[in-house]
Amino acid sequence: MKPKIGFIGQGWIGKNYADVFESRHFEVVRYALEEPYTQNAEKIKDCDIVFVAVPTPTTPEGFDNRILKKVVKLVGKGKIAVIKSTVLPGTTEEIQKDNPDVFVLHSPEFLRETSAAADAAQPSRNIIGIPVESPLYREKAAEVERILPYAPYNLVCSSREAEMIKYGGNNFLYFKVIFANILHDLAGSVGTRWEVVRDAVAADPRIGASHLEPFHKSGRGAGGHCFIKDMAAFAGMYRQLGDEAGSRVLDAVRDKNIELLLETNKDLDLLEGVYGPEILDDLRNRHRVERKARCLVTGGAGFIGSTLVDELIIRGNEVVIIDDLSTGKEEYVNPRAEFHNLDIRNLQDIKPVFEGVDYVFHLAARPRVQFSIDNPAEAHGVNVNGTLNVLIAARDAKVKKFIFSSSSSVYGDQEWLPLHEGMLPNPKSPYALHKQMGEDYCRLFNELYGLPAVCLRYFNVYGRRMATEGAYCLVLSIFTNQRQKGESLTITGDGEQRRDFTYVGDVVAANILAANSANVGRGEVINIGSGVNYSVNEIADMFGGPRVYIEPRIEPRLTLADNSLAQKILGWEPMMNLPEWLVEHKREQEID
Repeated sequence: MKPKIGFIGQGWIGKNYADVFESRHFEVVRYALEEPYTQNAEKIKDCDIVFVAVPTPTTPEGFDNRILKKVVKLVGKGKIAVIKSTVLPGTTEEIQKDNPDVFVLHSPEFLRETSAAADAAQPSRNIIGIPVESPLYREKAAEVERILPYAPYNLVCSSREAEMIKYGGNNFLYFKVIFANILHDLAGSVGTRWEVVRDAVAADPRIGASHLEPFHKSGRGAGGHCFIKDMAAFAGMYRQLGDEAGSRVLDAVRDKNIELLLETNKDLDLLEGVYGPEILDDLRNRHRVERKARCLVTGGAGFIGSTLVDELIIRGNEVVIIDDLSTGKEEYVNPRAEFHNLDIRNLQDIKPVFEGVDYVFHLAARPRVQFSIDNPAEAHGVNVNGTLNVLIAARDAKVKKFIFSSSSSVYGDQEWLPLHEGMLPNPKSPYALHKQMGEDYCRLFNELYGLPAVCLRYFNVYGRRMATEGAYCLVLSIFTNQRQKGESLTITGDGEQRRDFTYVGDVVAANILAANSANVGRGEVINIGSGVNYSVNEIADMFGGPRVYIEPRIEPRLTLADNSLAQKILGWEPMMNLPEWLVEHKREQEID
């Protein structure tokens, strides 16, 4: 006969455990202070084994287990109480002494909020701590162990050891989160790609991939309901050893975490609950970081713009987005950004948004050559009139710098390669002409009004979030769609037109370098390209599969960037190459 199982506390931990036991056909009684469980307090005493998952907060006054002590008394005489709450070493022993008619054990939980149901059903570890080393308590631990879901690792140990295991795991991951944030910032400062460093570090089985994202959920740092309070409790315990050097390490890691949380306004209510409003105000003052820049990104819901927004926020900046979602996607809008659904063709609508802005990254456009040929008036309205409006608003707001996203299409067909900034523009489409006019406007606004401006000419940007349908598709997306559908690859003309493809992460890096560089701001034009080009036929070879050739269209025959100016005055160089990226892209898209 299966034992009757009780649960005290129906937060996300208690609820998920109770759900698992019900799914395994145990008779379950749930008691909590929330409906519909408030009437079940008396029924708990009839349960054979009762799991207790109630709050045990760390407050400015210290560790608080008053709720836990109170509810354990609901467990019936001779029954087993299993504490799932995180408690200080020695707590289970103390509660056992206060409740001699009940067998009190401790079994730490290892649930993650995002996968709590799966973690409860398929635990990686079952650990049971006993407050008294005796055959009787070992038997009670075995009774509990028999009803738990299977886990590959099982341990019965002292309750103090079980309690310390929980603190050890949580605070190890706390340290890992802080180190990942430090490593991210250092990687960016020395010109390396964070995703490459992160993935290679994660491939080490001693380290693993968890807790390596510097920006998680609502901001940076170790937040959530466990990390902040458990670190505070752990540091408090350690101080009792009298090891000043060790305590300084813990305090420094805590302070760095608070700095990260404050920078991104993450879980400040939880910080206040642990440290108190007065202490938190003091910490804000002692560890205050200078306000990072307030950045405005037009087109911030688009492919390149949203990627730029994400990186600016990871670096601790305030970000404002203007996007009319005509080509951008709402799901790309970073929740930490201030979003305005506005059309840049309406100056009076967008102008108030520029107040207090330090840097403007202007990416909003009706992109792509063919669209501008098919819809010249609409494209002109956004690409030229809209750009003029953004420049006026930036000038009037006295922003520190205006970074304009231009295009290699400005070059058109040239006699010589690689394409360098000293060549005369030769636009072959309305879109290319619009970008040239934008560059001219940037130079004029610097000369006439003193607006610091710089223009970045992108060469065929690719990467995550690039358009996968419609008039904005690169050949990479077109070939991806066709391979997934089992269709032949369509190639315009003879397929020998060559393009310089540039990774979106490298473009983002160039924008940030241009904003921060004292070497630019006078309307300079700078190529942002990889310096390597590939023919459409070569790209088709990388994708594989049959191909068909269709009528050619109006477009430059060859593009290849001379990026020496970007290297010289921005310190920029491309970090990703197309063949390397395509291998991973094809794997993710399940293309053989």
